[in-house]
Amino acid sequence: MPSTPLPISHSPDDAAAGAQRSRRRLLPGASWFGHVLYILYCLEVGVFLIFLPWLDIWDNNYVLSRWPLMQPLVANPFFKGAVLGLGIVNVLIGIGEIAQIRKGSKGFFSR
Repeated sequence: MPSTPLPISHSPDDAAAGAQRSRRRLLPGASWFGHVLYILYCLEVGVFLIFLPWLDIWDNNYVLSRWPLMQPLVANPFFKGAVLGLGIVNVLIGIGEIAQIRKGSKGFFSR
């Protein structure tokens, strides 16, 4: 015999507490500052991933000296292109967040 779930009743106190929590903010500028930090992070990581695979440090580093079997994978142009693609995606995310701030929507942190 299948059992039917009981309806969940929410008390008015729960709704009021949730509304109060959503209105309360730690700092007035924290959301804006968080956006700026997130944008800077995306842009920095993106530029780093775009240029790093093509520098000498990519082929001569501590990880490859400890595990030389990884050398063929890391030196593969397709792998370098995949890392470059991740960098481009990060830069585009940063640019998209800048565009959302400019048009007035909240962006990533308001979801």
